[in-house]
Amino acid sequence: MKTLITGGAGFIGSNYLHFVVNKYPNEEFVCLDALTYAGNYNNIKSLENNSNFKFVKGDITDREFVDKLFSEESFDIVINFAAESHVDNSIKNPGVFLTTN
Repeated sequence: MKTLITGGAGFIGSNYLHFVVNKYPNEEFVCLDALTYAGNYNNIKSLENNSNFKFVKGDITDREFVDKLFSEESFDIVINFAAESHVDNSIKNPGVFLTTN
């Protein structure tokens, strides 16, 4: 089984990935993250040597990119943790929150 985890480099997504990548070594996990202020590659760096883990840098709002990813990979499950989350940023730039969330 292959699972796409969006927002996997964020706090919640990265903790989820650390749990499932180690618990289910026979399943594949693809992490898609844009690595904005809320996502940090260092949160998932220790997973890069696992054969059942793959990182893809990209934005879920980029339809062409997402369509291409889905045509290249055959996902059984999609779990979405991608979100803009900082209240101060939502006040300054609410459009980004509407688009992503």
